[in-house]
Amino acid sequence: MAQKEYDMQQSVGKVEEEILVVDSNNKKGCLGKFRARSASEWILLMGCCVCHGLMIGYTYGMGSLFLEIKDSFGASRAETAMVQSITIGLMCCGGLLSPLLVSIIGNGNTMLIGTTIACSAIIGGGLLVESISLLIIIVGAIGGLGLCNIFIGMFVSVGKIFKEDYRVALAALILSAGVGNFIFPYMNVLILEQYNWRGVFLINGGLLLHTIPLALFIRIILPKEKPDQTESKKCFSNSYFRSHVSLWKDRLHVTYFICLIIRSVPLALINYFMLDIAVYKNFDEIDGSLFLSAVGFGNMFGRVAVLISRNIINISPVIEYALHITFTGLTVFLLGLSNSYGLIIASCTIFGLGFGLLTSTVNIAVFAIAGEDRYPTALGITNTGVGIGFGIAGPIGGVIKDNVESYDHILFVFAAICTLSGIWLLVVAIFSIGKNKQKTAK
Repeated sequence: MAQKEYDMQQSVGKVEEEILVVDSNNKKGCLGKFRARSASEWILLMGCCVCHGLMIGYTYGMGSLFLEIKDSFGASRAETAMVQSITIGLMCCGGLLSPLLVSIIGNGNTMLIGTTIACSAIIGGGLLVESISLLIIIVGAIGGLGLCNIFIGMFVSVGKIFKEDYRVALAALILSAGVGNFIFPYMNVLILEQYNWRGVFLINGGLLLHTIPLALFIRIILPKEKPDQTESKKCFSNSYFRSHVSLWKDRLHVTYFICLIIRSVPLALINYFMLDIAVYKNFDEIDGSLFLSAVGFGNMFGRVAVLISRNIINISPVIEYALHITFTGLTVFLLGLSNSYGLIIASCTIFGLGFGLLTSTVNIAVFAIAGEDRYPTALGITNTGVGIGFGIAGPIGGVIKDNVESYDHILFVFAAICTLSGIWLLVVAIFSIGKNKQKTAK
């Protein structure tokens, strides 16, 4: 009897513990779950947040070096913008290759190789390169391929450790990117006052070297998994291809992908050419870096706003995402109309707000379109779309500006395209949701 009572008490205790974990509305339950985690897991999350902020800060803060690099090589705007454009494009598109590398050599090793390649390209290319073509190849292409392995590696590591709390961990990573986006543009200009753009690359590359101890730490707590023969066979089964085929047959997904590329172009243009836009509007480079920092501040605020409003807004994630695209397009109009210092700061902050809203809701929209089974495939397609948009924005914007006098006209055109794409996605989403409801009712 005593043994039975003891077993019953143990069962009740386990049930109570599970209730505390599942009940997200119970503050004690959430706190209890967090406290149960080891210090090494929290160190991993903090390290990933810091390194993610450094990486995003470097890639987006590169826009503050645009005029210095352009004048140093006597290059065109299109050529100069390709350095940052290719860096961000490959960092995102490389997500198609990095997971395969992770499965072969492990996550920590993948990040270690990526950091070594990226930092060697950034530091070596920044110090030694004497032509814009080589800078595009070394810093842009090779550096971008290295960064994509860091980018994917951090999300994979956090996903494996924080399976139950992935939303909280993902929120922390998203916020860290906003902080980096806010700090780096102005920090780079302060460095430029003491050194030239080569010194900025050297310091940024040194900061990114902090990813090496993180990669070594990940190797310890996340050793390479032993290959499973059944799993390797599944990788080559038809399920992967079936998910691709079904996604590309889905009208809503195709519309979403096209709009994803379209909305990425004006986001990239403003980040790449902000200093040139500032000079066009009769301001200097320091003012331009402050405008970029205002975009970063708005970006960070937009990410926080999504996290706070997540449980309040009760509409389809795809419709919400479409509304954010439309809003962001209108903010680009506002930036084109602004000419005074205060208005430009305000319009940049509001544009950054839309940027942050889009960044934070894109994954939610993807999940709503693809569902749980097709989500990994759809997420890879999404990263590719972002990479394409950011990759083509630099050359397109540079070529147009080299042949058109006014930046305002460029902003107005891309604002209209972005706004119309948001409306297009909104109409298709409403139609698709209505159609699905009719099917469910039958």
